[in-house]
Amino acid sequence: MQVTVVIIPQIAGIFKLVPLNKAQWIYTIIISFIPLIIVEIQKKLNEIKFGKVIYKHECQ
Repeated sequence: MQVTVVIIPQIAGIFKLVPLNKAQWIYTIIISFIPLIIVEIQKKLNEIKFGKVIYKHECQ
């Protein structure tokens, strides 16, 4: 939804936004992937440190 607000000029005008240039879009995409990369690294480090945890579903 945020991208739509930025891309569509009529909606962007309501929020007083200006279009992003190519460099700004590239920065935005790169920055948006940083948390994903950090979380995946953290998961791998936890697996190495604590071992792989497998949860069993117990039916009663």
